[in-house]
Amino acid sequence: MSETAHTRRLLGYALNCFPYQTLAELWPFLERDVLQIKARCFPHEPFPIELRVSDPIVRELTADRTAVAKLKTFFTAHDLALVTINAFVLPPFHGQRVKEKVYLPAWHESEERLRFTNASVDLLKALSNERTPPSVSVPFGALKPVTMAAVAPHILRAGEYAATQDCVVALEPEPGLCVETTAEVIEFFRTYVPPNLRRHLAVNFDLSHQLVQFEDLSASIRQLHEAGIRIAKIHVSNAAEMTELRPFYEDSIYLHQTTGADAAGHRRFFALDWPATAPAGLAKFRCHYHLPVYPTDLPSTLTEVEHFLRNLDATPLDHSVPFIIETYTWPQQLRGPARLVENICREIDWVRSNF
Repeated sequence: MSETAHTRRLLGYALNCFPYQTLAELWPFLERDVLQIKARCFPHEPFPIELRVSDPIVRELTADRTAVAKLKTFFTAHDLALVTINAFVLPPFHGQRVKEKVYLPAWHESEERLRFTNASVDLLKALSNERTPPSVSVPFGALKPVTMAAVAPHILRAGEYAATQDCVVALEPEPGLCVETTAEVIEFFRTYVPPNLRRHLAVNFDLSHQLVQFEDLSASIRQLHEAGIRIAKIHVSNAAEMTELRPFYEDSIYLHQTTGADAAGHRRFFALDWPATAPAGLAKFRCHYHLPVYPTDLPSTLTEVEHFLRNLDATPLDHSVPFIIETYTWPQQLRGPARLVENICREIDWVRSNF
């Protein structure tokens, strides 16, 4: 594959693999690990990054312009391109039980999710040097049985605020949410999102999430395009796959959204967390656990990820859409913490080799 093919699409990494919750905890990872990745994988070009923010980080940076200036200066000095912010999770994301708390505060329960999203938009606008409209990713709704109608008002207000800042709110479907499948994304946009907000409300298309739904990734991309729905970014991620239900990181602090499909590949089963049993007659199971995006001996959906990446030119996906590798489970995986930089560089190299 030629270097031209490599550079046609923007490839970066999500920093939510690093266990920080405050700005003081973030700095060592930026100064050590991120700069090592930059030197190894992006020595002569900008390193596109997705910055995960927490409520403490957003509040601190909102109140302290000096801290914002210091962070932006660091990004500029070291050629780090902040192309997107992950504003999915307000509470701690590492080191303690996360599970359903990852979606809280929920869109429909108060204005807290809207406040956090708007503050993250302001922060991204202040930090980013990118010419294209940057994006802030958030949950696409709340856990079912909450309805689309319940979450739509605050989501639309977030889009309206993003429009004032020429930013994009990237809504991220996830198994179990009231908007989880591509069909539900299309239904939400057709029902609730007016044409004037289509530039500022978009989708964060996570490969693992849609593979857990047993979707055809390229077909889903085409369906979103035909419906006039913008894709703000692609999360390059890899789900677990198995032919029989067996323990898989059962002690994980994250949810194990697990699905089962019949022999024809149709989804017939879903459990929000690791299920003890499943109905008979299922041929394959998939679990929302972000495995390495390179070959390992762990059974996964990597073959489908590879097929999608190698056939991007057959999709209508705009070349400006960033691809952000997201493997936030490294701190839990065997040798993950000890070899974090090595693991991340290996993922970047593998994705580059398959573009």
